[in-house]
Amino acid sequence: MKLEIKIDEKSYIESYLSMVSLGALECIDKGIISCEEAMKIIYFPGMIEKLEELFPGIGEAIHLGTELEDVVSIIPEKLKASIEQIRAINYTSIKLGEKREQHVFYSLNEEQKGWSGIYRWEAVGKDQKQNNDPA
Repeated sequence: MKLEIKIDEKSYIESYLSMVSLGALECIDKGIISCEEAMKIIYFPGMIEKLEELFPGIGEAIHLGTELEDVVSIIPEKLKASIEQIRAINYTSIKLGEKREQHVFYSLNEEQKGWSGIYRWEAVGKDQKQNNDPA
């Protein structure tokens, strides 16, 4: 199974990544996932340089997120403060604009026992619409 996320507006990319980062921080804070697991979801070093170039705020948040594992192992008493610092950056990076138009689209590709299907979710006005197009 494969989920593809397409975002067609720059401010929505930054906002989306900020929201994913906030979710990861909440899970770390609640002990649901480890910092190492969060690095596999959002805080991987390979994106830092490009993100810092395109989106300085979320780039900085991701950069600090990659260091959380070090904080835990070297100065664990600073973890809460580090999480709060990253949260604050994320909050300022969420900029969805005035119109709040649909800019995030999902496709779910599923392959099971010889059958494959593609599911797409799009917002149409105020109504949600699901298209199921068998591949």
